[in-house]
Amino acid sequence: MSPNEEKKVAAQQKLRSWLDAKSNLDASCVVHQALNVLASKWLLLILLALTQRPKRNSELQRQIRGVSPKMLAQSLRQLEANGLVHRQVFAQVPPRVEYSLTPFGESIAPLLAELCDWSVTWQAQVQTFQPAAGQQLGGD
Repeated sequence: MSPNEEKKVAAQQKLRSWLDAKSNLDASCVVHQALNVLASKWLLLILLALTQRPKRNSELQRQIRGVSPKMLAQSLRQLEANGLVHRQVFAQVPPRVEYSLTPFGESIAPLLAELCDWSVTWQAQVQTFQPAAGQQLGGD
């Protein structure tokens, strides 16, 4: 068995073991709660961008194309409230604000790396399900 196959089998066994111990995946489930902290179109992209280094709002806006200034500000506030991002205000004129990952936010880096690897490995299938310009997935 190849190392990748061994890793896949180990992950499946770990998930099965964890799920067997849970009766349901409702709001009392810690994984459900964790996904509530992370599950947003923009939150993971912001965290991914901040793994490079601390960044200002304008840098994040340029790097994460498609996010509106309002949504970026809301997402950064949410990440800060959840303890994943630190906001540092520098006392200068004009004021300068930088965002960086907290140790809690840095702990997500290995998961983001796995997601990036998965995205590259399954790129063709992932791109198959992307909406055409102007359309949304699961739209009404």
